[in-house]
Amino acid sequence: MNAGNSPRDPETIEEELALFAEALNAGIDPFPEPKKLIPWVKYATAWFMIIMMISFVSRILNRAL
Repeated sequence: MNAGNSPRDPETIEEELALFAEALNAGIDPFPEPKKLIPWVKYATAWFMIIMMISFVSRILNRAL
């Protein structure tokens, strides 16, 4: 599956430190802070589920009456 153009993993600590130094020189933070969770995604999913349940129940009640 490896196409040969992807970099290989470092085998020694010196190689890994060199990669970190290259990343820092390029302006890349090798240890970024974790992203904060966005609460609106949970709320949107919850509202979607509520609407789907109400739709399902009302369809069943319409057929029963």
